[in-house]
Amino acid sequence: MGVRNADHVRTEVRRDKRHLVIDFTYVDKSGRQRRFRRDASVQTLGAARAEAARFYLTAATTGEVERPPALLLSAFVETRFRPLFLPRYRPATRVRYEALLRQGLLAEVGSRRLDEIGPVEIRQFAATVATRGAQVKGPANLLRTILRAAVELGDLKEMPSWPRLYKDSKKLPDAPSTDEVNAMLAHATDWLLAAIALGALAGLRMGEVRALEVQDVDFDEGCIHVRRALSEHVVLPPKSGDDRNVPMHPRLASVLRNAVQAKLPKARIVTTSTGRTPTRQSTLARFKALLAKLGLRDWSFHALRHYFVSTLLRGGGSPEAVRMLAGHSSLAVTARYAHAVRTDLAAAIAKLDGN
Repeated sequence: MGVRNADHVRTEVRRDKRHLVIDFTYVDKSGRQRRFRRDASVQTLGAARAEAARFYLTAATTGEVERPPALLLSAFVETRFRPLFLPRYRPATRVRYEALLRQGLLAEVGSRRLDEIGPVEIRQFAATVATRGAQVKGPANLLRTILRAAVELGDLKEMPSWPRLYKDSKKLPDAPSTDEVNAMLAHATDWLLAAIALGALAGLRMGEVRALEVQDVDFDEGCIHVRRALSEHVVLPPKSGDDRNVPMHPRLASVLRNAVQAKLPKARIVTTSTGRTPTRQSTLARFKALLAKLGLRDWSFHALRHYFVSTLLRGGGSPEAVRMLAGHSSLAVTARYAHAVRTDLAAAIAKLDGN
């Protein structure tokens, strides 16, 4: 990020080029702490310090600071969002954000100044996305993320009033039935069998499935240690940030015993015949092909995790225990599955007869 000196000037390196950035906090007229940040108009240390001193004196004495014309959204993305914010996200998220930027966000609103983007412009953008037949939620959420970053850095004074562009999904997590999961386990082979078993019988996310190593499976203790996940090709901690231990179901233990044969402790369990870890895309493609072959619904791989959580809750597992097993960040996430279980209409009606 660079180093800030006592003269309120920070040095940053972006794409191998050095930049001088004016950066300081001050208290506005309402008594709230604000941050002012912008590239120095003249990129020499003496000029940058003089400019910073002028801005800081004005802010300290009036509670206001002179602002340059707002950046275009495209310029903000290029000079601020990409170098300063994108690195914070997991690799898979970065890939998704870059794809959304390429797929129309910059073309449609990139030429607007940050302070020109209000509710009308946001609605126009959402309507344009919808006319392409694309989902509005992803691009709209990224636009909001970019504008929030601009507020954080002082390039935008405040967030625009955000219109309601889509209904928040009330859909509860859906999952395959036990019969469907049993059919998958009965017909899957080699590494796909291990991947499905880990998803459905241990609740691992796909990234955790792909990163699991032989040394993470303790057959003596009957436990799986979930310590890492793959995001794209980068090894990271699990999504929740914490390791977790998941007791092994006997059927899963049997699958894993076969999967770890002749492998070294640091070898990954889910590997192709050439010893490579399958990509997220190839894992999903082979999973979908199996579903089509069996005539099953076109489930996502993540639906196996939904099956794991909802089955545990339906069987009487406590929400907190299930939260720990699934590695949910909060009980509120697990509670969505509990709500789905409690609203099983057929089971509720059956109770009228005392069943």
